[in-house]
Amino acid sequence: MTAFPQLLLTFLLLGYSGWVAGQADYTLEECIAYALEEQPELKAQREELRLTGLDNQIAVSSWFPELFVSGDLQHYFQRPVSIFPDFENPESGQTTEVEVGTVNSSNLSVGARQTIYNPTVAAALRRQGPLLEATRLGIEAVEIQVRETVSRAFYNVVRARERLALLQADVERQERALADALLLFEEGLNDKVDYKRATITLNRTRLELQNTLIEVGSRLAELKEAMGYPAERNLDLGYDIDRIRLEVFADTVTVLQPNRRVEFRQLLARDRLVALEATFYRQAWLPDFYLGGTYNLTWQSNELVNLYDRVFPNSLASLNVSIPLFTGGRRFRQIERQAVLRDQLQFDLRALEDEVELQYRLARNNFDQAANAYAIARENVELAREIYEVVDLQYREGITNFLSVIIAENDLQEARLAVVNSLLDGAVARVGLRFAAGTL
Repeated sequence: MTAFPQLLLTFLLLGYSGWVAGQADYTLEECIAYALEEQPELKAQREELRLTGLDNQIAVSSWFPELFVSGDLQHYFQRPVSIFPDFENPESGQTTEVEVGTVNSSNLSVGARQTIYNPTVAAALRRQGPLLEATRLGIEAVEIQVRETVSRAFYNVVRARERLALLQADVERQERALADALLLFEEGLNDKVDYKRATITLNRTRLELQNTLIEVGSRLAELKEAMGYPAERNLDLGYDIDRIRLEVFADTVTVLQPNRRVEFRQLLARDRLVALEATFYRQAWLPDFYLGGTYNLTWQSNELVNLYDRVFPNSLASLNVSIPLFTGGRRFRQIERQAVLRDQLQFDLRALEDEVELQYRLARNNFDQAANAYAIARENVELAREIYEVVDLQYREGITNFLSVIIAENDLQEARLAVVNSLLDGAVARVGLRFAAGTL
């Protein structure tokens, strides 16, 4: 590789990793903390808590007094007619048609109403706490999902960057091998075959390096999206691969804690709400009590200009009671429906227990497989390194051919990549295990 492409590749590498002078690196914990503050879906879910609070306030607002004012102005083109008996001779059976009222009238009413008891409002008051709790559990569920998604995306970026670093080292080593092969060819010690094989190997590694460089950018874009991080801003990650190794495989005792899974608590919250709904329908026969009062001002005159010269006030107070006697059996069907819903929730709870148990077993198996793969990969990389060093020395001393060097180098490259892949597979599997166990 010439100097310019090498410089360009280095620049792109720094650009894709989000390098900015003086910018702090984001660790996994900082990425999660940022996502918990800025992730749009989580923000929307938190707004749901505000909506629930407002809905609760709206539902119980009927407990407060209601005040109203109303007024009207009327003009009759034809006054209404009432039929009265002949008051002078009632026994005659004759009637008299009389226009009643005045041509113009106006009314102003001021009233108040206070609910004493209403089954619907009482039920809304009981539901306030459980509704808020259900909404908070929804927020917690999204937070857990954000932690899992960001963690997986973070480790995917780390995987791509570690592969990139390994491939960069391979390119540098293979460039030196190509230079050595060219020198040996020019001195007549080897033929063109070794030089061409070295060129093919280097070209293949360069291609893989370029593809991995593109993958780093893609993985960073996925991480930004998971975090709610602006796509146009640079993002650089800070991590210690040795610390990841210690954290991943030191955690081998994660046990299942079903009660900590938010899904269980969400089902229990739904069950409480259904139970409250059933209580409401059982008490729906209770009467609706409210107090009312009205003060009215009435003006009447046949002449519009004199309408407001004289006022006729009146007032009243009332105690109102409304008792539902028969609703077509709707209340009993609603009670029965809530009972069916509670039975359904019990079945959902059992199904969730089985699902969580399966998730935990699969996550545990994935983690154990990654741990085993990592142990084998570490052993293999040491063996591959020893083989490569021996074969490379034999080639330089003329004992073996360059093909053996290429094979040994490919084995070493695959072994080193296997270590990175198995380590990051373990990190991702640990995230899945903690999620399944309810400890994420």
